[in-house]
Amino acid sequence: MKRKRGEKVSFSENISLIKRALSIISELSPNILKFNVIKAFIDALTPYIAICMSALIIDELTGERNPGILIRYVLITTVGTLIFNILSAFLQEKINIMNALFNHEFKKYLNNIKLNLDYAKMEDPKYNELHSKIVGSMFMINGGITSVVGLITSLVTNSISFITAVIIIARVFMKTSGETNNFASLGVGLLYILIIIGCIKLTVRNTKKESKEEFGLYKNCATNRYIDYYHFNYMEDDKAAKDIRIFNQRDLIIDEIRDKARKPWMNILIRRSRLIQLYFGSNIIISTFIGGLTYVVIGLRALKGYISLGNVSQSYASIVILISSIQNLFVSMSQIISNNDYLKVLYEYIDLSSISSKGEMIPKEQSVWTIEFHNVSFKYPSTDAYALNNVSFKITSNSQTAIVGVNGSGKTTMIKLLCGFYQPQEGYITLNGIKIEDYNRDAYLELFSVVFQDFKIFAFPIGENVAASVHYDEKRVWDALKMAGLNEKAESLPNKLEQYLYKNVDVEGMDISGGEEQKLAIARAFYKDAPFIIFDEPTAALDPIAESEIYTKFNQIVGEKAAVFISHRLSSCRFCERIFVFDQGEIIQRGTHDDLLKDSNGKYYELWNAQAQYYQ
Repeated sequence: MKRKRGEKVSFSENISLIKRALSIISELSPNILKFNVIKAFIDALTPYIAICMSALIIDELTGERNPGILIRYVLITTVGTLIFNILSAFLQEKINIMNALFNHEFKKYLNNIKLNLDYAKMEDPKYNELHSKIVGSMFMINGGITSVVGLITSLVTNSISFITAVIIIARVFMKTSGETNNFASLGVGLLYILIIIGCIKLTVRNTKKESKEEFGLYKNCATNRYIDYYHFNYMEDDKAAKDIRIFNQRDLIIDEIRDKARKPWMNILIRRSRLIQLYFGSNIIISTFIGGLTYVVIGLRALKGYISLGNVSQSYASIVILISSIQNLFVSMSQIISNNDYLKVLYEYIDLSSISSKGEMIPKEQSVWTIEFHNVSFKYPSTDAYALNNVSFKITSNSQTAIVGVNGSGKTTMIKLLCGFYQPQEGYITLNGIKIEDYNRDAYLELFSVVFQDFKIFAFPIGENVAASVHYDEKRVWDALKMAGLNEKAESLPNKLEQYLYKNVDVEGMDISGGEEQKLAIARAFYKDAPFIIFDEPTAALDPIAESEIYTKFNQIVGEKAAVFISHRLSSCRFCERIFVFDQGEIIQRGTHDDLLKDSNGKYYELWNAQAQYYQ
């Protein structure tokens, strides 16, 4: 059930949120919390070695002054502190390594979620906004799951410091040497405790308000998306570098980042600074008051001779830690609860991304395939117009189907639905008579080899690009390259299949032309050897000779597979058995090339002649 705005989260719900975070953390880095907690104990107790031993040393100096005992106390203080500091430094080194590894593993965790999510969510603004908030909270304000261990460690450290300081100070109040009015002493102690509790409540309230208002500042902040886009997408793209220079886009980029990212972010930082000054300043005043009050109480008891000089020294040192631990303890508690707001964003992202890997498995021995669209209609999120409207057709093994139409007619949308990337709003799609959503998602995707018009080539070796794997069958890779017409190019390279492409990863990487990139994408589709092969504008970057070679080999390449071929070049569709003509999301014509040309009033005839005039 979704919680209403402003509704309080119960204690058990807060614990549940933290437990889920710890479960993810333990999965990604099993020992990180354990090492941090051990270090928290050591760091909290280290100051008290000197505090407790200094009291004994002072009392000995004002008492018996036994050199042997004094030396023993000094050695215990020095060696104990040294051992604890060494252990703390050793653990810190381990923790630093674990933190670096955890950040790496968590980024991989987020990437795995993104890679495995339903494709339709990739274009969902809500999903992208959540991802932006998660990354922003992690790296800009150190919030979210990456701060959970640190906050819990701080809570443990300050709890131990607080408890130890209270025990030491309480011992001072309980001492009765020379004290005649225990009732009055008890009353003073009770009043002191009540005042402390009231001050703590004020500190907690201030911290909660500060954390809540701070989260409100970042909640609707999407500046990270602008920075990510320009820094890590647009400006990292070699192709954009040419446009940046030719069209002098530097000023545009600088202005965009400044106005839509830097300025809003600086405004948030300024407002955050004011919040800290207001609430943190109030907490400083409160903690200073607590310290002053404690100094007065203990000082009065020392003046009356109720406690020794060693106890005074011990108490004063404990007060310093008490003041800090009181503030930090409840700040940590409030921050843990406030941090749950960021965790809820992460969990919403994870849960929104969850897709079921269950479903009916597809028989591996299956040899005949039929995919059928049954009155399928689809429109993209946040749009009213249908990209596809009441589309029905059937694609079977050992067939070649061409899809033609003007831009925006629904061709690529149909391919996305065919591959299961989107689900239709109306109608349904079946594979061998079973709805495709009933199949195991990964098993269904294995049926398709697709060359998308916006394909991507990795800055990896050629062999890995073709096989989409670090492990591959070299003979199959060479066969795929030969069918795509890229084998001679690969054979001429210094490292052949191990030749890196581009210079992003390897300084000796080789740049290739747009046509060669397209051939490589085609070779990748051949290598997969799936029952359905789909070409979405596969030869747009090829020269006429290379394009002709691909078409000549097409029947040999396809064999008994089901082939779907999308192209704006109608001349490339002549070899297909049938052609579907799309217009405004509907199939308005079907037939062979020759049959469709007979209809002089048809869309295909219009498109064919519009292109043919440039070749006459």
